[in-house]
Amino acid sequence: MSFFDQIVKKIFPKEKKNVILTNEVLKRSQHEFDSYDEWHASDVSKEILDKIFRAYHLKKTDIKDPIPIALLESDKANGFAIANCSSLLDSDYKMLLEHFKKQILGIGYRQSGSNRKVTAEQDRVITKEFYYLKPPIQMEPPIDQRYGNISLELILYDDKPHYLKLMASVYSDRLYSEPESFSDLVEKLFERGGE
Repeated sequence: MSFFDQIVKKIFPKEKKNVILTNEVLKRSQHEFDSYDEWHASDVSKEILDKIFRAYHLKKTDIKDPIPIALLESDKANGFAIANCSSLLDSDYKMLLEHFKKQILGIGYRQSGSNRKVTAEQDRVITKEFYYLKPPIQMEPPIDQRYGNISLELILYDDKPHYLKLMASVYSDRLYSEPESFSDLVEKLFERGGE
């Protein structure tokens, strides 16, 4: 490498590329299942679910809450994201991811995919845990799409939760029935007797 090339390289360093460290099907261990069951049976989980449910409804009316929630609303997709905050423990985010998945499975959905991807990006490690859920299979139109296809995504930076997101994406094709109300889905996500 010439002297000129060395100077150019120092002045304009190439951007570091993202390196995939792990890309696999998301599978929970027995210890994680047991931890979830313990969390779900506790009063702490009820308090957390109540706090998030309240924060969601306050956000709908533009009132701030200590739990930062972003609402995602459009014709084709609706959802919400819960950012990391001091009101929740880091471990609560994984529990919430599993809780929402179980609630959605409990209303007749099926898990269509899951993934855990760990990427090294510049100065941090990003982990993405993802579930994809679909309504029951139906062949004859109009196909009941329920709330649409639902994705659950937990993003962690250096093993600390960054946000947890839930999205319901609907079809506008005439082969599908009108989707059910997203607010009805939200009610079901936070029900305690639904599992």
